[in-house]
Amino acid sequence: MNKNVIYIEPEDDITDVITKIENSKEKIVALVPPKKAGVFRSVVNIKLIAKVGTTAEKTIVLVTTDPSIIKLAAATRLPVTKDLQTAPSIPTMESEAEEAAKSEVVTVEDTSNTEPEEEKAEEKEEGSNDEDDTESGKPEAKEDTEDDSKAEKEDDKEEDAKPKQKKSKANGIADWVKSHKKLTIFGSIGIVALILLLVWAFVIAPAVEITVWIQTENKSFSENVSFTTNLSDEKADEGKFYLEEKKIESVQEVKFEATGQKNLGEKATGEVEVVATVSYRGGTKVINVGDLFTINGLSYAADNGVTMHYDGDDDSVCANVDEKLTYEEFKSQGCRIYAKVKVTATAPGTAYNISAADTGWNTTADVAVYSKSPMSGGTDNIITVVQQSDVLKAKEQLTAANESENKAKLLETVGDGLIAIDSSFEQTTADVTVTPAVDEEVKDGVTPVVKATTTAKIFVIDKTKVEQFITEKANLSDDQKIYEINNPFVENFVKSDGGYIGKLKTSYSVGPKVTDKEVLEMAKGKGIGDIQHDLKEISGVVSVETKTSYPWVMTVPNDTNKIKVDVKIRDK
Repeated sequence: MNKNVIYIEPEDDITDVITKIENSKEKIVALVPPKKAGVFRSVVNIKLIAKVGTTAEKTIVLVTTDPSIIKLAAATRLPVTKDLQTAPSIPTMESEAEEAAKSEVVTVEDTSNTEPEEEKAEEKEEGSNDEDDTESGKPEAKEDTEDDSKAEKEDDKEEDAKPKQKKSKANGIADWVKSHKKLTIFGSIGIVALILLLVWAFVIAPAVEITVWIQTENKSFSENVSFTTNLSDEKADEGKFYLEEKKIESVQEVKFEATGQKNLGEKATGEVEVVATVSYRGGTKVINVGDLFTINGLSYAADNGVTMHYDGDDDSVCANVDEKLTYEEFKSQGCRIYAKVKVTATAPGTAYNISAADTGWNTTADVAVYSKSPMSGGTDNIITVVQQSDVLKAKEQLTAANESENKAKLLETVGDGLIAIDSSFEQTTADVTVTPAVDEEVKDGVTPVVKATTTAKIFVIDKTKVEQFITEKANLSDDQKIYEINNPFVENFVKSDGGYIGKLKTSYSVGPKVTDKEVLEMAKGKGIGDIQHDLKEISGVVSVETKTSYPWVMTVPNDTNKIKVDVKIRDK
């Protein structure tokens, strides 16, 4: 069966190795690690390689003689061969243990064999001396005694000479020190400086910065929640949050242009004649003061009231009596009553000066109207005034012009521990004053102003309680934690029975639970390479960077004040 041989580069990581396995078209994949392949030093990575082989239905074989890699392969039952020509086999932990045990036994045996031989040699020497003493005769013993006494005398002479020799040496050193006083002083200072330098270099100066890069996963959060304006009703752990109201008040004003016009001229006056028809048996028609008479869009009001009456007997009041009507015609047509009414135009202006007109008049009363003489006396005197529509438009401008500004000022009062519900923002105006007032003249050089008290308000909720609620709902495993919650916000905020409802939304990043304190405890007193290896063994840690204060620092200090830890998130 064909096999695919993959040579792993030193810079390849576990993702690269897995990709190469998955891309292989052969069922047997031989992985040849380099001499320094950190990716094969982790039992987690070896397990991942074994797992991808099972998933991809491929047989993975490690081509190596590295004992540490073989040991990890034995733990995951991954086949190993020393070269591409040798049949692979699954290594066992027992074989390695036996080899280790043998090496220990050899060491013990070598030590035990050495010590008895030395002891035997000593005993042999002592025994030989004893035998010599026993076998030698008395004359020899006498010689030995004489020799010993001579040796003792010589030793005594040497001992007597030693103090003199020591004294002369001491005097010589003293003389040298006296003659080389400056050299002695500077030498002593140099030794002290060297000691201080070594203390500084290996005790005071060493410091280490450890940067741990972790990989996180972004997740979205969306949950229906409710709100209350009564603090005692809050149940944050159940998603019911207390609404605190923030508000600011300010007096705002806006200038506007008056567009109203008012005619202060004289009103035209005149007279109209009215004719009313009543029953031949009698009737009455009344024109009240203020009744309007209109023609061509111009209105005139009655200055005086008029009552027209026919009692059924005095036909002289009937305007149509001169028409020589027969009784039957009179009975059919009725009596036409005639009257004159003084009128005044409802507004000043020359436009109300009109000619006499027999037709075109209208009135609210049930009479016919015509004028036998013109309306006259109207004059023009046009001035600019503030009208109500100007005020309404100015109020809208007041709200629109300051709403964003007031909202920004209001949000500045919201601290970092609070979340503002943007859609709850509301602004109202009160105590509105207009200068000049409505319908008043705006004189030359005067700009009308609308002034009002503006109240801007917004609801806020406790950020800490919101984040605790999000963390609980995330339901993380014990070895994970949330590293960042990205600006929680509330949408669809509306009033409901007894409070408010809305949807709490955000996104958060989840990663391995690695804290600065944990890294500090792991790093104290360890070698730089060892702590890098140990931290990389943590699931989710993608890389570890160490920076020492000086090149000779190879060990992390035990003093936590000299260890700086920074846990960072690696961008995807």
